[in-house]
Amino acid sequence: MRTFTSIELQRQTGDVQRAASQEGVVITSHGKPRNVILSVEEFCRLKRMAGEAVPFDLLQRRSVVVHHVPDRLGYDVRDFERVLDQMSDDAINGINDDAVDVELERVRNMFRRNGR
Repeated sequence: MRTFTSIELQRQTGDVQRAASQEGVVITSHGKPRNVILSVEEFCRLKRMAGEAVPFDLLQRRSVVVHHVPDRLGYDVRDFERVLDQMSDDAINGINDDAVDVELERVRNMFRRNGR
């Protein structure tokens, strides 16, 4: 565990953050340990081990990625959030209207065949 003084923390914030991403960092003031800086992952791990709730805003948010699923409208669906933005923009601008109507009809027919 690396140790930095409070003055080093002020002057070398980037170094302290990089060190904390690898392991806990102790911050000292007047030669005494005062604080510990942890990575978010380590903090969440310790909260879980203690049986405590992890604050929602600290939970990792990852892009939803769909692999190897061809899209019938030709969109690159590997990055779900990006394709949602593109589809939304296209819908607002009337792009692919005919193809969307065909796809909607295909899905409706599929549900009709399944008794829904």
